[in-house]
Amino acid sequence: MTPQPHLLAAEAGIVQALQRATQQGADAWCRKIGTRDYLATVAEEMQDAPALYVVFDGLVIFDADEQRANLGYRWLVVVAVKTAAQPREAAPRNDEGGRYMAAVHVALHGLLLPAHTHGLVPTTPPRPYYSPGGSFAYYPLAFIARAHFSKRFGFAGAAITD
Repeated sequence: MTPQPHLLAAEAGIVQALQRATQQGADAWCRKIGTRDYLATVAEEMQDAPALYVVFDGLVIFDADEQRANLGYRWLVVVAVKTAAQPREAAPRNDEGGRYMAAVHVALHGLLLPAHTHGLVPTTPPRPYYSPGGSFAYYPLAFIARAHFSKRFGFAGAAITD
């Protein structure tokens, strides 16, 4: 039996691409790149910011029948910023968050991940979240990685990863 790809291994590829784009070189700005595991262990006030959080957001079925499926794996990248600005002052948070969102988009749009057949494509993200008290703002971006599956051939063009 042919081993099946680990489709959620894409998380590591997204984290690595973000590390290269945001934590290296003269334009480095990101203090932390975390995943859902990290978010489960840290209180908001203890977060390093600006930060990025990579979270798997579920499966999208584009079309399927008894023999094949065209699947999408939806990933969120949340830009977290912290400011001492007053809670009603959105401009400082939006200024910072907007610059970082652009950097994430440049780093990930079109990125081909292990076990997928197409590069990451942006899709509509959830709404931003502003924490009570106004210190933190979270700006999500959403991307879909596509994979094709058939009963006869398995995952088409997929790289087998652990």
